[in-house]
Parts: sequence; structure tokens; C-alpha cells
Amino acid sequence: MKKELTTKQKVIGWVVAILMFVASLFFLFPIIWLIANSFKTDAAITADMNSLMAFVPPALTGDFFKNYVTILTNSDFIRYMVNTLFYAFVLIVVGIIVNGLAGYALAKINFPFRERWLMIIMLLMIVPMETIITIHFLFIAEAGLLNTVIGYILPMIVNPFNIFLFRQVFVGLPDDIYEAAQLDGTGPLKYFFTMVLPMSRSVVATVGVFTFLNVWNDYLWPSLVFTSGDLLTAQIGLNAIASNTNTTTGQILAVITMVTIPVIIIYSFFSKQIVEGVISTGSKEG
Repeated sequence: MKKELTTKQKVIGWVVAILMFVASLFFLFPIIWLIANSFKTDAAITADMNSLMAFVPPALTGDFFKNYVTILTNSDFIRYMVNTLFYAFVLIVVGIIVNGLAGYALAKINFPFRERWLMIIMLLMIVPMETIITIHFLFIAEAGLLNTVIGYILPMIVNPFNIFLFRQVFVGLPDDIYEAAQLDGTGPLKYFFTMVLPMSRSVVATVGVFTFLNVWNDYLWPSLVFTSGDLLTAQIGLNAIASNTNTTTGQILAVITMVTIPVIIIYSFFSKQIVEGVISTGSKEG
């Protein structure tokens, strides 16, 4: 039977909710300011800078979307965003398969030096990307893959952190399910794709979101690999547009808004899965 809350508990709950809402506004102020001013002219941004009007968008007129229209029509930013979405999609699909198989092997398959391989992967998790990016660049350059999609994607497929996440979840999967699947004639790969991944939706979503965020926010690696404007990513496009002396402040804010909004949307839709995935990986022993 559900226990009724007392009046005191209800009041405390409302007070906590209000305090959390007010606190959240402090974190949202930069986003609100960014979006509001992305619709303004530079003169309006300067005039409203020291007042609450800095957080209020201008009146809805024919020029309301002028900054966005100018950026989208006078630059290749749409192409940059489409490129980044394509790279993210490929890396999410391939990364889930490759890192998932590696995590499953570490969790369920007995092979020589398995624990040592797990230790190596855990050590690689603390190695910053900046320390090995030169090795990646030299490898891609020697292979003749600079300025190619494969050259950009190849070094980013294997991710020690994602392997560890998968491994931690797969350790908790009961072995009797695989034994039953074997009796039905299901091979290891078919079992992995038809049963293991569907049973691990939270960690799959977590890895997918983390991969998307890494690709979407990455600037250093694509700036080293790509030289052709047809292959550039959103972050490089943002930097190119912002460094153009003919670009106004409002237009720069419009570009930053277009780069920021997808991240907010993705995280908003999958925040529950991310939390569940991280909690599930932290609750496994092995």
C-alpha cells in the first residue's frame, strides 16, 4: 500500500524543487543568452549587454532569422554539419560492433592472458588522446590516408573506455542464456547481435551518445587529417566562420547555437539511458 506524504514532506519537496529550478537557471543563463542574441544585430547585442534584455530575443520581424539565413546561404556550414553527422553515424555503428565484441570477449571468453589484456585496456583509459595523436597521424600519413574519410575514422573506432563499459555490462549476463541459444543452433556472432546487444540497450545507448559527442566536439584530429573543404567537420567550420573578419557577432552566435543545439537534444533524449548505462557498469564486479 502506497504511503501518503505528510504536509511537511510535500512542502519540503516543493521547496527543494523550486531551489533546484532556480539553481538550474544559473547554468542555463549562458545558453539563453546565446540563443537570444543569435537573432540580434551587433548594435542590439551591444545595447542590451548590461540589462536583462540581453536574455530576451528581439521582436519577431522579417529579419528575425537573418543571421541564420546569412550563415547557411553564404557558407558551407550545412555541408560541415552533414559531414559530422555522417562520421558520427559510421563511428557509432562500427564502434558498437568492434568495442562490443571486444568487451564480450573480455567478459565471457576464456583466452590466454585475458586479465592482462583487461589491465592494458584499463591503463589505456588514462592515456590522453593528445599523447598518441602524433602516432595516429604518422600512421595515417604513411598509409596514404590523409584527407580521406577512412583516415579520419580508422583511429577512432577502438575506444578503451567503451570496451570497458561493454565488458562490465556483459559480465553480468547469465551464461545459461547462451547455453540455451547453443541448443537452438545459434552461433556466437548471431547470439551477440540478436541477444547480447538487445539485452544491453542502456550501455549501447551510452556508448552511442558518448561517440556522437566525441565526434561532434572534436576539433584537433579532423584539423590534422582533413585539408579538403568538402570533408571538414562542424567544429572546423565554426572556427573558419568565426575567424572571418566579415562575420558579425550575431552570426557567430548563430553558428555556435547550431553547433550546441544538437548536443542538447541528443543528451535530453538519452540522458536516462546514459545514467542507467553508467550505473549498470559501476555495479558489476569482475
